[in-house]
Amino acid sequence: MGKRQIIYTTRQIGGNRELLDKEINLITREQRVWHGKITALDQDKLELRDARSGKHTFQIADIDKIYREVVTEY
Repeated sequence: MGKRQIIYTTRQIGGNRELLDKEINLITREQRVWHGKITALDQDKLELRDARSGKHTFQIADIDKIYREVVTEY
């Protein structure tokens, strides 16, 4: 069993429904890293819930990249 990392750029994030309810690492344009699960997403903003149940809202324009790990069978 292995893992692979999927990287989403700013252009690929807005309105991307496949990211909903996924655990991700989000990197802002200021190079701050946030970890959590995406609870809401539209063309302009993203809502992230972290492990401490804190809710954070980010403008899509303020996000540099999103990293998501997927477990593979090989």
